[in-house]
Amino acid sequence: MNRASPGIERIFSWSSIDSKSRVVILVSILLICSIPHSSGQETITGWNEAESWTDHDLNAAVIHGELVWVFGDSGIVRFSEDSGATWQNHTNLGDVDLISADSYENSMAVLSTDGIIYMKDGLESEWITIDSSQTGMKSIALAGEESLIIVGNEGAIWHYTEQTWWNRTTSFTENLHDVDFNGADDGLAVGNAGTILATDNGGTTWDYREAPDPESSIVSVSYFNPYRMFAVSDSGQIIYSTSPGGFEWQLREIESAGYNTTLGIDISSIDVVSSSKILFSGPNGYLGLSLDQGLNVERNILPSGVNTSFNDHAMFDYVSGIVVGDSGVILFTDRAGENEDIGFEIPDYNNFGEFVEYADDMLLSGFIATIKIVLFGIALGFIIGLILAMMKTAPTSLKNLLESYPTRQIKGLGIICLVSALWLIYSGLRRFPDLQLNGIEYIFTPVGDPRGFAMFGLGVAIFVISIQFVLADEKLSGPLFKIRPLNAIATVYTDFFRNTPLIVQFMFIHFGVRLGMRIQELMEGTFGDPGIDGIDYFFYGERAFLSAIFTLGLNSGAYQCETIRGAISAIPSGQMEAGRSIGLTYIGTMRLVIMPQAIRICIPPIGNEMVNLVLNSSLAMVIGYSELSRQGKLMIATTFQIFSAWGLVMISYFVVTWTLALLLRRLEEKTKIPGLGISGGG
Repeated sequence: MNRASPGIERIFSWSSIDSKSRVVILVSILLICSIPHSSGQETITGWNEAESWTDHDLNAAVIHGELVWVFGDSGIVRFSEDSGATWQNHTNLGDVDLISADSYENSMAVLSTDGIIYMKDGLESEWITIDSSQTGMKSIALAGEESLIIVGNEGAIWHYTEQTWWNRTTSFTENLHDVDFNGADDGLAVGNAGTILATDNGGTTWDYREAPDPESSIVSVSYFNPYRMFAVSDSGQIIYSTSPGGFEWQLREIESAGYNTTLGIDISSIDVVSSSKILFSGPNGYLGLSLDQGLNVERNILPSGVNTSFNDHAMFDYVSGIVVGDSGVILFTDRAGENEDIGFEIPDYNNFGEFVEYADDMLLSGFIATIKIVLFGIALGFIIGLILAMMKTAPTSLKNLLESYPTRQIKGLGIICLVSALWLIYSGLRRFPDLQLNGIEYIFTPVGDPRGFAMFGLGVAIFVISIQFVLADEKLSGPLFKIRPLNAIATVYTDFFRNTPLIVQFMFIHFGVRLGMRIQELMEGTFGDPGIDGIDYFFYGERAFLSAIFTLGLNSGAYQCETIRGAISAIPSGQMEAGRSIGLTYIGTMRLVIMPQAIRICIPPIGNEMVNLVLNSSLAMVIGYSELSRQGKLMIATTFQIFSAWGLVMISYFVVTWTLALLLRRLEEKTKIPGLGISGGG
């Protein structure tokens, strides 16, 4: 009797479906049914246009008391009593172009192109005329109510105090474009060829500061406080200093510009209005805003019909202020120009097809970016781990290295090292007073001046070693000589990278050491000009990419070192002795006898570390590298489909790690040593 055919209910029953198919069905249902409908946003300008009652170019703006003043060509002066919304005429200050202005408490000063300064020494006072008899001046700053500084062409710096002009011009003759003061003492002047001059005595003397790009033309500088200063070049480079007195300056890598060090547009003015908020202005209707100290710069949307060149800002606080430009344009804001959001309809990304159509390119780009850093990171990590493991197992001590040299030569080397150590200690200590730390505050020295701290620490270490050398006897019996140098170096390396968070290593290597930028500078011109497709793009394209692969490789190398070292220790010591007995060197025995066996043994744990490296690559998003996780965040920012976006990201990571695990499993089977391992079963 034939068995009856299965009914329809049997065919579609859950129990009839294998486990793998069940997983696929569940994931598909969840992805298709995820997340409710979402809404989107459209942006409009955060600026409003005011009537200035003039078509002359406006060059400068300044806050004086409760009023905001603007100055322009042909002596034009306007003031506002309502934060820039409406403007009133003021008597012209002569028939000259007014190009720069500044205020200090109750005083206000305006500079004209013929070197004449117009000054108010009180809120209700009349204008006072001060003739500097200098032409080619570009900027003015008040260093007190009765002290002012003007700078200009050929490095000219003139200081007016006690009703007398003093020439403070230095030996630097590049044209100066801007000057700014923080209080009555600290000031900065900037100009062509990366010129940065600083004063801490109200402008009496000026000292040179090294710019990160000596070829840039720095056009504007702005203080936030004595420890945070920003400047900008005419090509859109943002430079900043966080050291007292502006002793060290760095180029900002701008994430919104693809981690380049320039916005790629002309900039004429910068204004730091809060601890993180910076305003930018420039020609061709450019106004920019950064909410994170210049890392991301968003171009402001302007009112309809405004496309002028902007020249200066004046802010009442961190949100309210004005900007002035050519042809009498004045814009005012109560939100620092930040673009306002209004609702509008967007594509229905809740529809999975619409979501995939939008996200597929971004997902593919992130997938490729992840593969790139993973491959380079794995290769670099394995090479580093292999080298470190051999260093850790190296038996050579310092005594073995030096015992062939006469004691006299060792003592002489000790004296040389002692002198070098004292110089390093002295050089490191010299840098500490600049930090203005006293007593127990010196614990912050590594943070305030890592270079000085490194010099001091290295000097102390060399000093201890040199003392041992100087006191060495013929038998080299001191405790120092028992140290294995290669082992010590490898131990310090692994301890550092295994005992600090990977996310901190990413930020330190990229933003602190600026490894990506340094590699680009080192390889400049080797493979062609920047921007050309090919191998040159590896070095020029993404600094974050270079920093990411080195961070992953350096970190993974520390863990792989211990794995490989454990495998080396598993090899019977008799094999090393046998290799040496037939005439092989230590390195030769390791290369031909020990390492081939050790690598086979450690494939499973190394495979686990490689899979972990793939997952850790997601942390590269903190330095702006556009790998899978970062692309997932960008997809969510537009589509609001959180489940779908992160679901696809998770699946993509799984594909990478699962494929890698299969390859490593296959490699383990192919390289398995016969007779080694446990077998059983029945």
